[in-house]
Amino acid sequence: MTVTTGRAARVKTRYGAPNHEGRIWLFMRLSGLVMFVTVVFHLLYMHMVVRVENITFENIDARWSGPAGLFWRLFDASLLFIGMAHGMNGVRFSINDYVHNRFLNLMLTGIVYGIGGLLILAGSLAIIFGVGGLGRLIGMG
Repeated sequence: MTVTTGRAARVKTRYGAPNHEGRIWLFMRLSGLVMFVTVVFHLLYMHMVVRVENITFENIDARWSGPAGLFWRLFDASLLFIGMAHGMNGVRFSINDYVHNRFLNLMLTGIVYGIGGLLILAGSLAIIFGVGGLGRLIGMG
């Protein structure tokens, strides 16, 4: 004998990998913590050690091509990557909250990721080939 409740069972459609949103939630918390530490260090260093009035092209050149140049480039790259990933994901959350049309949601999310990808590419190129160039970074210049 089969018992029915009179209601059709609802099937929830899932997108992405299992627990994708849970991993994104964790990423946002961890990246926020890492960003807090790195940004506070960056601000304190630039304002207290370097002094704002001394932040010039030559200062960045000296920092990026000095003995600790690789550290500073990796530090700046981490600020770029973590900050952009965190920011783009935050905008994605806002789009998901307010844009309920699936096509428009997908389009806006794609635009955000596209612009973010271009900004990451431009920042990466500046860090790798910028002041002093790649040759100076690896000791050839």
